[in-house]
This record gives sequence, C-alpha cells and structure tokens, in this order.
Amino acid sequence: MTISEEELDSKIRACFMADSLSSTSVQTILARGKKAKEIHDRAWWRPWLPVAAAAAFVMLVSFQIGKRYDISQFATKVAGEIAMRHNGVRPFDIEASSFDGVQNGLKDLAFSVTPHLKQGLLSAYEVVGARYCYLEGQQGVHMRVRNRSTGVLCTLYIASLNGSLKELKASDREVHLPANDVTLWEDGDRLFALVE
Repeated sequence: MTISEEELDSKIRACFMADSLSSTSVQTILARGKKAKEIHDRAWWRPWLPVAAAAAFVMLVSFQIGKRYDISQFATKVAGEIAMRHNGVRPFDIEASSFDGVQNGLKDLAFSVTPHLKQGLLSAYEVVGARYCYLEGQQGVHMRVRNRSTGVLCTLYIASLNGSLKELKASDREVHLPANDVTLWEDGDRLFALVE
C-alpha cells in the first residue's frame, strides 16, 4: 500500500496537531516570557538610584559644612597676616591725609582705595600713610589710620578680592585674635580689613 504525498502530509499534520499545547498554555508561556523580558530590560541601576541620591545628599551637606569651616579658618589666617603687618615696623611708602592722597601717591594700584561701604565707620579715622603690599598673592595697600577719638594708630588694609581671597566674598566678620581684633568686609571687588 502506497500512500500519496498529500496523505502523508495530512497524517503528519494531524499527529503534530494532536500533540500541540492548548491556547491557555501558550498564553501562560507568552506572559512569563514578557515578564522575564521586562525584568531583563529594566535598567540595572534603578534599584541603586535611592542609594546614589542619599550618598549625593550626604556628600553635598558634608562639603557645605567643610566649606563653612574652611572659610572661617581661612578668614582667621588672613586676619592673622593683616594683624602681623599691623604690628610690624616696616616704613610706609607715602604720607597722606586722605584716601585721595593715598590713591595719588600709590599710582600703581589696580583698584580704588576709596570705600563705598562703611564710610561712617571710616570717617572716624584719619589717614596717616600707606604702602604697597600683597595679601594671598593679591595686590593690596596697607594704610596707617588714626582713631580720631582715641588717637590710637590702627591699620586699614585693602586688597583686591581675586584668587583665593574670593572665598571671603560676602563674609563680613570680626576675627578675634590674641593680640588684635580684625574686622573684615567686602566692598565691591575689594576686601577691607580694620585692625585696632
């Protein structure tokens, strides 16, 4: 008995169809595959996102606390340098009786010595003399001033707020040192310091 090719195909198809999965089983398998694909396609870093955010927050807070501490420590260092020069005996380059006199006498200054802020405070002092100096690598002027009410010689220090001195922007403060009190303030692009 010979079977035709068509009959053979039909019997093979019937055999395979009898062993096929039900449509419910096929849907279950497809659903599992879809879920596995979603898990596989999910970004590997998503579970770590909250941990990374918390670590970034801790670092930012630590940096800000450290920066505040460093600025305070830096201000104390700068105030110490100014107080050391206040207590020194180096001669002054010019004698002057006003801020304009200092500006005219120290022609190589790259900034104005005339204050815009705290003019009331500085009107209580009489200019006596000045000299060129540097503070943290920035050009400055060391002025000798006399307190009009007490007659005590004081130092008014002015430097351009560039380089590392930029850290002292907007940080008006009074620094108490063992020998002197130094008042620091920003005036435009300059740092002013008064040592009594």
